[in-house]
Amino acid sequence: MDTIGSIQTSEFVANEQSNRQEVLERLRYLAIQRRCGIMVGRRGSGKSQLLQHLKTELELDGISSSVINLGGVTAAELPFMIAADLGLGLASNSDALTTWLALQDYAVGCQQSATEHVFIFDQIDRAPAELAMTLERLLSLFDSTFACLFAARPGYHPSFKSLFKNHSWLRVDLERLSESEVTQSLAKHLATEDFDIQISKEASSAAHVASNGRIDKLQRLTELAILAAEAEEIRVINEEIIRSIQSELKVK
Repeated sequence: MDTIGSIQTSEFVANEQSNRQEVLERLRYLAIQRRCGIMVGRRGSGKSQLLQHLKTELELDGISSSVINLGGVTAAELPFMIAADLGLGLASNSDALTTWLALQDYAVGCQQSATEHVFIFDQIDRAPAELAMTLERLLSLFDSTFACLFAARPGYHPSFKSLFKNHSWLRVDLERLSESEVTQSLAKHLATEDFDIQISKEASSAAHVASNGRIDKLQRLTELAILAAEAEEIRVINEEIIRSIQSELKVK
């Protein structure tokens, strides 16, 4: 039976640039150029994971960054959250004026010292519409000083669309995993964890269909498939195993 379990690490990169590599490179470009941009992707496309990867790459370049989840954050909370993340030392009971003045002083200081930093805002699709005005003020305050990158699912509030129209240099779309990327992900997982298990090409194709290219579903499917293979004491995950656990994924 054909398997992919013996693929070497050096073979994980596809011959042609993947969508994920392209998105990562464009976000990194925006970060280095100190510009604003947004990444849009459906649920399960791996936006948060890619942002963490970006943060790691920026740190290797000597650029600090803040990853801030905007889900449910209010307009009153956000400035203080940013000030706290930047280590500005504000008291927990600081009022809005004090917080904004601290951020303004910090922005001026960074302009003079050419400090590099990147704000990464995740899940803007879960943020209340009122947050658009606060973000507008922040973007104006740190314009051309810090990069501001956003991640969202499609269909975010129109208030944010107006914000990005005024400030964003680029919109990049993150797609779910292709069949070849699913194959590489499965092989890499088995190799990294040093499992004495392989997976057939037919099973890999079935995994792509079962997960619908969603990273979270693929990770769960992989874990269940490995458990099933170990329980049955078999070395090759076949299509039958993938289909037998497909109903547990409940992919939408």
